[in-house]
Amino acid sequence: MPTAVIVEDEPLLRAELTDQLRALWPELEIAGHAENGIDAVACIDAVQPDIVFLDIQMPGLNGLEVARHIPDACQVVFVTAYADHALAAFDAGACDYLVKPPTTARLLQAIRRLKSRAAASPPPAVWDKLFERERAPVYLKWIKASSGTMVRLVMVSEVLYFAASEKYTRVVTEQGDALIRLPLKTLLEQLDPQQFTQIHRSAIVNLQAIDRIEREQAGGGSGLVVILKGRAERLAVSEAFTRQFRQM
Repeated sequence: MPTAVIVEDEPLLRAELTDQLRALWPELEIAGHAENGIDAVACIDAVQPDIVFLDIQMPGLNGLEVARHIPDACQVVFVTAYADHALAAFDAGACDYLVKPPTTARLLQAIRRLKSRAAASPPPAVWDKLFERERAPVYLKWIKASSGTMVRLVMVSEVLYFAASEKYTRVVTEQGDALIRLPLKTLLEQLDPQQFTQIHRSAIVNLQAIDRIEREQAGGGSGLVVILKGRAERLAVSEAFTRQFRQM
């Protein structure tokens, strides 16, 4: 039995699409719902559905950003009020693109397409070889981090800095600290270099969070420190990473 997740931020439209699908495709199991981009990524990760019906304009992450986190084996149908996003949707790997509110005939057409692709499509690895092309790098948009006994979804754009802490990496935001197990070196490779930079072997800072760079005299030598907006921390810049700040 195929499974699906419906991602739609408007409750009435979400319920209407659910009812339509249950009437037109009784064999399809609606395994989850989400009303924003962050919840969508978490739901898809937990449910591992065969199909995602995905809105584009949503809080948090938009549908095109969510699509980058969806496994290749999962088919995506964008359901949106904005017809001008169609080209971007197909570039993101969409199986179909429905304009709200989808008519019964149009939804049936999408269902037939989904069934046909599920029966005839080669494995994703084969598609990768057939249609391999250079893609723009996809950087982390969110991370799962531990805070006490809870697991938080943290938007990467809200992180002030990352700091190595024994076996963990500390994630510092205005809302508090959390921990991830990803090593700093591996993390740096997945962050947008236009937004984050390494200032020390044990620290990566969000450039948008920097208030100023100061030169600090210590022990007869001199060094740079990063001062963050509205924060008391003074983050040391090691000699190996000072070049990027010399013109500041």
